[in-house]
Amino acid sequence: MINRYKGLMAVVVLYATMGTMQACMVTFFNDSPGKIAIFNELDKTFTYIPKNGKRRFGSHHKQAHFTVYTQQPKTKMEVWTQAYTVKQNTCSSNGNALLKFSEVQDGIDVNSLFTIIKHKPHSPMVRELPMIQKKECHSCSA
Repeated sequence: MINRYKGLMAVVVLYATMGTMQACMVTFFNDSPGKIAIFNELDKTFTYIPKNGKRRFGSHHKQAHFTVYTQQPKTKMEVWTQAYTVKQNTCSSNGNALLKFSEVQDGIDVNSLFTIIKHKPHSPMVRELPMIQKKECHSCSA
């Protein structure tokens, strides 16, 4: 009987100590109309997240650092654009921070756990060609 109580006490102490430990895991929820991709800077993995999907990633010991890519609409090829870079400032108290794509888009961080950097959209390289900028292309109609 005494051994059962010791085992029960060990389990209670284990759960109590695990409850105070903080992990830096992130659950990212894609509430956008299309699919997005996440490039995890810690382990260099590229993960697709479909519409209304969610993925959990990160490390137990390091703060999350990832880049969000959005897919270009109405293209035949899959063209991805770097949209946001997110860095975790502090770990969540429950060990699993929840972040929605709409919060990242709006720059809103409810719990002040993240730093969100928005990237400027880049123009296609074709528009930067000198012959198009100066309009000296005699064979072109543009």
